[in-house]
Amino acid sequence: MSYPITPNEDARLAVLRELELLDTPHEPVFDRVTRLVTKLLNVPIATVSLIDADRQWFKSSVGVETRETSRDVAFCAHTIMQAVPLIVEDATADERFANNPFVTVQDGIRFYVGFPLLSSQGLPLGALCAIDTKPRRLQEDEFAVMQDLAAIVTDEIHLRERLIVEKKTKQASQQALKAFHQSMENQIERRTRELNLVIESAYDAYISLDTHDVVLDWNRAAEMMFGWPRKQAQARPITQLLFPQGLPASDEQAPLIATAQCRDGSQLPVEIRIKSLRIDGQQRRSLFIHDITERQQLERLRDQEAREDVLTQLPNRRALNERLAEAMARARRLQKHLAVLFMDLDGFKAVNDQHGHTTGDALLREIAKRLKTAVRETDYVARWAGDEFVVLLEGVAPDAVQPLAQSMVEVTEKPVPMGEISLRVSTSIGAALYSPTAGETAHELLKRADVAMYEAKHSGKGQVSMARSADSAAPDALNLKDEYD
Repeated sequence: MSYPITPNEDARLAVLRELELLDTPHEPVFDRVTRLVTKLLNVPIATVSLIDADRQWFKSSVGVETRETSRDVAFCAHTIMQAVPLIVEDATADERFANNPFVTVQDGIRFYVGFPLLSSQGLPLGALCAIDTKPRRLQEDEFAVMQDLAAIVTDEIHLRERLIVEKKTKQASQQALKAFHQSMENQIERRTRELNLVIESAYDAYISLDTHDVVLDWNRAAEMMFGWPRKQAQARPITQLLFPQGLPASDEQAPLIATAQCRDGSQLPVEIRIKSLRIDGQQRRSLFIHDITERQQLERLRDQEAREDVLTQLPNRRALNERLAEAMARARRLQKHLAVLFMDLDGFKAVNDQHGHTTGDALLREIAKRLKTAVRETDYVARWAGDEFVVLLEGVAPDAVQPLAQSMVEVTEKPVPMGEISLRVSTSIGAALYSPTAGETAHELLKRADVAMYEAKHSGKGQVSMARSADSAAPDALNLKDEYD
């Protein structure tokens, strides 16, 4: 890879080397800023990078093990070429960086923002950078934070330039340095207070852990969510508080779902986002925990609604298909028979035509209630479509199928009072017996019952017709409409 060269490269390098920042130890004045960047922007990596002739050197860094890289792979080599911050929302989509080895590796750089660090003469020396391993957009408040912190670093550089001039002229100004450091400390303290206020006011629980997963911090939301006061939670392992088996494994790229144990012994489903940081050589982990009880309840409700017929509150076709496959598997395992009754109401179309769909819907609801009360507790009644119902009989004796189906006919034929009128319908039933030794599929079993139902209709309606065996079943008639309805 190649890298761009600034028009004033020689002058820029001269100022950089005169500052005597390259190849020097870490300093608190810079380290505090990079730590604050990771906290306020919630990123794993932050650096104060200086661009030398052929290398990038880190005066301060969080989340980076090395002290330098070659200049041709440095994002900051591009930052110093412009007067405004460089923002890369997704490095894989940026032709300048898509093939960068720090991008192409697993969990590589995706998001980057760099604010140029200029000398007092406006020469670009490096950049204050924030880096994440997932694409994201820089929000307005985050931009303002980076701008403020970059100004702090720039002021520090300008101060050192002034000190160099004063040193050359033997007019050192130690008081100015002390005053600036105090000002910087005040700014950092203010930013830290703002961060603590955000954490304390957050809806989600925030927990900070040390290398041994011992609690360092515990916000108000964590107190409310889990029942442990902050003072009792601090200095205790997380295994004693929430996760007896230890924290679930996480790649930190996506939230994970787990169950937390509260102080009162109750179990709470939670979503956890984990961020790891290395501060002063020590591993730290920040946990952001969200209670997902309500979300799971809504998901279960949506799942139930997807399997329930809206009109009759019976299981729908999707639910029947799932239940039938499970029932056939049980029949094979237990070596017991089951039967399917495919029902189609006789005369329902006439009710709709004469009295309207509202009355027809009320009739269907009443028939559904009757079928539910007429079957055994272990049987399963579902609405197939329109005026068609399916009854699944598990563990039924072969000679009991016909009488049970006939009882469905009798239940259906009873008059249905509707205000001042009384409606009457009947039903044609096709009954198919499933043998646990048969190689039949659920679709084929329903097809046999459906064919038998049409045979019952052609026999005069209000009849029960036993389906042929699986080996002699008629061609597929599933979902055809009978002209005698």
